[in-house]
Amino acid sequence: MDVDPLLRIRTAAVRLFAQQGYAATGIRDLARAVNLTNAGVYHHVHSKEALLADLMRTGLQGLIDSTARVLDGATRPADRLALLITSLTALHALTPLTSRVMDGELRSLTPGSPAHTEVIALRDAYESHWKSALADGVAEGVFHVADQKLTRLALMSMCTGTSEWYRPDGDSTLEQVCAEFVTIGLAAVRAAGPVVAPLDRSLLPVFPWEPPDAHHDPRPAEARR
Repeated sequence: MDVDPLLRIRTAAVRLFAQQGYAATGIRDLARAVNLTNAGVYHHVHSKEALLADLMRTGLQGLIDSTARVLDGATRPADRLALLITSLTALHALTPLTSRVMDGELRSLTPGSPAHTEVIALRDAYESHWKSALADGVAEGVFHVADQKLTRLALMSMCTGTSEWYRPDGDSTLEQVCAEFVTIGLAAVRAAGPVVAPLDRSLLPVFPWEPPDAHHDPRPAEARR
């Protein structure tokens, strides 16, 4: 059975946007990658920017929905922060191309456009989980943080960085990476007491367009840093 043409286009777009950048990718590149004409691509997508917006919107909504599942039942700030670290780290490690597009291409959406406004709102909705976990921890006296915004940005950057360097055949398993990052994160907020946030991959979103060989990155090593 033939693969849905729109899914083929999304898969090609995620690969090309992540590897060479949105600005450097043209409709002709997408058409060539999926063996369609330019008109054939436009039959399924309104524009290149609309395609990018759709990928970012769907990806962020999937992240928001999965985070709600991950945090279900967690009340202590330390537990919530540990789960946030684990889930964000795992998502970026398992779906590196989609993650790079979600994290790096907001600038490519037209400022002030409905799509730009919507994507920012989704991003802010996700980050609100981090903000509340840190704020609650500080308010309860279990976190000791001088600047909550800087701490949040630093911890999230640590997690999202796995999209650039994690490999399934690397020295550490994903579970080991997540556990170490939780240890680092809790140390950063000076939280006392052990916290365990096991990785449950079934709670993470699945992006059907993420190429199965996503971890084979043809970019030069310096471009992957």
